[in-house]
Amino acid sequence: MSLAKTYPIHCPQCGHPQNVDLYDSINVAQEPALRTALLENRLNRVQCEACEANFRVDKPVLYHDADRNILIHWMPDNACSREDILDEFDSAMEELRAALPDDMEPPRVRLVFDRVELVELMFMIEAGMEERVVEYIKYTIHMQNMSRLPPATKQLLLNVQDSTAEELLFAVRNVETSELEEVLRYPRDSYRKVRDLYRQNPDELMELFPGPYISARAALMEEEAGEEIPNDDAE
Repeated sequence: MSLAKTYPIHCPQCGHPQNVDLYDSINVAQEPALRTALLENRLNRVQCEACEANFRVDKPVLYHDADRNILIHWMPDNACSREDILDEFDSAMEELRAALPDDMEPPRVRLVFDRVELVELMFMIEAGMEERVVEYIKYTIHMQNMSRLPPATKQLLLNVQDSTAEELLFAVRNVETSELEEVLRYPRDSYRKVRDLYRQNPDELMELFPGPYISARAALMEEEAGEEIPNDDAE
């Protein structure tokens, strides 16, 4: 079931205080219109009562696709650090596991930090693609093109909708401006080969991307910083 609550907010343009209804969770199997609203950037969007400014309120949202048995936590890192978010996420997962009946298959759980990551992951899951394999491909593309695609400023996003039977299309996003700068093409047959290797021996990719936040860019940036990824083994 989708859940919404009333929150007090201030307009970012004029500062006017007001109470608005915002979604805490959406169940897209029961209410597919909310999936559409998310894709069209209308979810948790507000119009100010005073100045009529239109803006989106970024807050934690739980995306639930019951048909595919997956939960995606969108937890924007605009209010606290990612480390704090991961600590909060771990606590929430412990509560979820404790609440599940013993005979119920636990859902896959994923974590994203912005709307772009959420939409990309939604399309990957709906297309039946394996996100760790996709992120590994991004990882190798970055590694082979570090001067051209430094992970600190460039983000690779899989364009599932425009990919073809022969090629996967990756958009290069400028992290600072949010602009899409170019498109990279990757043979789909190579994706299948990596996927088959992963299915035979998943340990390597599980070690690189233990989850729930599966991100080639984050892994590379933390490798450069010489830090271990503070991640959980939620599957």
